[in-house]
Amino acid sequence: MKKRLFVVGMILPVVMTACNLLSQEMLDEERTGVLTLKMSRFSYDVPFTKAYALPDTNAFILTIKDSAGELCFQGSYGDRPEAILLKEGIYEVSVVSGDIASPGFDNPQWGDTRNVDIVADKVVPICFECTQINCGVKIEFGSKYLSEFAACPLTISQGVAKVEYDTQESRYAYFAPGETLFSILEQSAETPIFTRILKAGVNLVISLDASSNQGSPVFSVRVDTQAKTERESIITDGSFFEENGLSARTAYSVEEALKHEGDTVWVWGFVVGGDCSDTDVNFFTEPIASTTHFALASSIDALQRSDCMAVELSKAAMRTALNLVDNPSLKYKKIWVKGKIANYMGSHLGVKSIIEYQLE
Repeated sequence: MKKRLFVVGMILPVVMTACNLLSQEMLDEERTGVLTLKMSRFSYDVPFTKAYALPDTNAFILTIKDSAGELCFQGSYGDRPEAILLKEGIYEVSVVSGDIASPGFDNPQWGDTRNVDIVADKVVPICFECTQINCGVKIEFGSKYLSEFAACPLTISQGVAKVEYDTQESRYAYFAPGETLFSILEQSAETPIFTRILKAGVNLVISLDASSNQGSPVFSVRVDTQAKTERESIITDGSFFEENGLSARTAYSVEEALKHEGDTVWVWGFVVGGDCSDTDVNFFTEPIASTTHFALASSIDALQRSDCMAVELSKAAMRTALNLVDNPSLKYKKIWVKGKIANYMGSHLGVKSIIEYQLE
């Protein structure tokens, strides 16, 4: 269920003072307008992650700044003047329900910011649409994670601010938008395992499990645009990774690389075979015949063509080092390759024209 809070304001010919706003004595010298605000109803357009009570709008913080950034008014919405006298000009008017810089559980924050042009002797209505401005994170721990890492919780941190997320926790923890580090907490030691860029108004559900084959983490993302909730399944061996694909350390999994057609990125996986066609892969069931490519998958247990990307060995140096005819010891080796994601060996995306590689 999604909710949007509406705040309606108008400029009316009423005279009051607040902060550094105009005084009664300045009325004859200044062209002025008056800002008044009132709250309207909730409509269902932004996500709630559980049956929270509607926020108390009287406790929202109202802030008004002029075009130079000078503070004109700040205080609780419920304690605002009935009408606020302002000079002609552009003002930034915002309302927020709390401090999103402090992370915590069950603490969604709401707000909006609008620019309003105050015109003398005019009635100018404005409308705030207050949506969720922080980000919810929920972790669902898989059985392999609980077995591999016992009852080790995670720490979710942004700089020095952090939340400890226990393996029995079921609530959302809320954070400000921005880069966020996820670490395993074991015997008071934190081991970073991945980062995410959290987005305002998006609640992220992460299913976290341990790797069964000691490979690097693999993950996939499904976005539910109706609920503004992103779901990820992450498999980790406890080592750190990121998802930007710009270096071997931050290489994409095969599954994630398929979403980056046309990009030149790093991809990691295992050498699971060769002799790829549009429908088949030789998963080492017979001697490999081709020296032009090999098959890459996120698991050594891959058995389907759709699980694999064919890696093209177009450069002589790459072909000499990585072809499976002359290098049979590469079977099931873990490898990182950098190349362009494009159609190769049929209708499937592959990694073409690799220019760098690393072996474990």
